[in-house]
Amino acid sequence: MENKNILIAVTGGIAAYKACELVRLLVKNDLTVKVMMTQNAVKLVSPLTFKVLSKNQVCTDDFLPETDGSATHIALAKWAGAVVVAPATANTIGKFVNGIADNFVTTTLMAVPETTPLFFAPAMNDNMWNNVFVRENMKKLAVRKSCHVIGPESGMLADGSSGIGRMSEPGAIMECLGKVIAN
Repeated sequence: MENKNILIAVTGGIAAYKACELVRLLVKNDLTVKVMMTQNAVKLVSPLTFKVLSKNQVCTDDFLPETDGSATHIALAKWAGAVVVAPATANTIGKFVNGIADNFVTTTLMAVPETTPLFFAPAMNDNMWNNVFVRENMKKLAVRKSCHVIGPESGMLADGSSGIGRMSEPGAIMECLGKVIAN
């Protein structure tokens, strides 16, 4: 991979804690990692955790100062060699595929060049995953040639039930990311 810059988008699902391990693995593999978080993600995992793990500032604010003459969301989108949305909630997936850019994460995702690999690791309740509208939105992700979906997996869900919707483990995400960006 020529550009070893990985941008992680952490959204407001309980699986946000798994993104900490993903960032740790990426950094351990000599990749430069920056993290952006939705306001709901910030309620689940502290930005300070990601700052320490990534060794970079974490973007959480919709109104950040400009970077090198570009708006921060544009600068990050250009900087990234690949983008990973983990966890990818039904909310964020729906916003992205329908062109809604109403927070820092979705605005940045909209600015990512079409050629940049974009990975989504869905995480949600099985009823949400099986919802007809979520299924339609997942089909829309396939329209973007550089878009890859990792998971979800079956197993114990956060609400105590068992079903499909678990975010893939960080190691599996790392493996998929490695296969795509190695080419």
